Amino acid sequence: MSPSADHNAQDRPASERELRADRILDAAEELIVAWGQRKTTIDDVARRAGVGKGTVYLHFPTKERLFLTVVMRAQHDIVSRLLELMREDPEAARPSEIARHIYLLQFDSPVVHALYNNSSEELRSFSRTLPELVKDLAEARQKVLRDYWDLLEKHGVLSPLLPSEQQFYAYSSTVIGHLLAEPLLAQQGYPVPDRTTRADLAARSIRLLMEQDVTATAMEAVQAGAITLFSGLDRLLTGEIEEQKRVKRST
Repeated sequence: MSPSADHNAQDRPASERELRADRILDAAEELIVAWGQRKTTIDDVARRAGVGKGTVYLHFPTKERLFLTVVMRAQHDIVSRLLELMREDPEAARPSEIARHIYLLQFDSPVVHALYNNSSEELRSFSRTLPELVKDLAEARQKVLRDYWDLLEKHGVLSPLLPSEQQFYAYSSTVIGHLLAEPLLAQQGYPVPDRTTRADLAARSIRLLMEQDVTATAMEAVQAGAITLFSGLDRLLTGEIEEQKRVKRST
């Protein structure tokens, strides 16, 4: 299929364009998982998706935007699953339980798991790219996390023994550390427990370091607030993904 022929596809129904964009994203995800971000090219993605190279650029004007959308789609899936868990159980809104589920859910997302198991340079690349390409989303995500932390503090879930800023740093570094540790330790021959035990250890580390018991009423208030906050993040991710998939752009 030639790029010029694909340009005529702008007049096709939006649903068809959506399906085509999803097919391109699926192809890009498969290749990122198999080869890594740096080794995957737009030509590779086009061949895997069965479209012309020009069609890929109609949806995603740069390789960075394409791969960023792949990662955002995976993040959206994880946030949606976290919301389901929170709705089922107030305790799932605790930071320790969120850490547990994030650790386990990465194994259901090939692209997220691949990112944490491939070179750290690819992680650094995505960390730099996100605020550059989707600044509003990056800022909104940070606000959701800060508001969530304020919610935990308000209802007494966080221990007063550490300042809030130190707790937030300790939480983030603990979660990221557990996500990165397994492949690094395994390569060096260290004994590594099974994934469920690793998730339990991540949750227990956070629970002991910064959390305390609260009443059922307080935990239900945290549950309601966290669902509201993460639902907002879910909608933002959905909107940004749809924006990235558009054929016609103003920029």
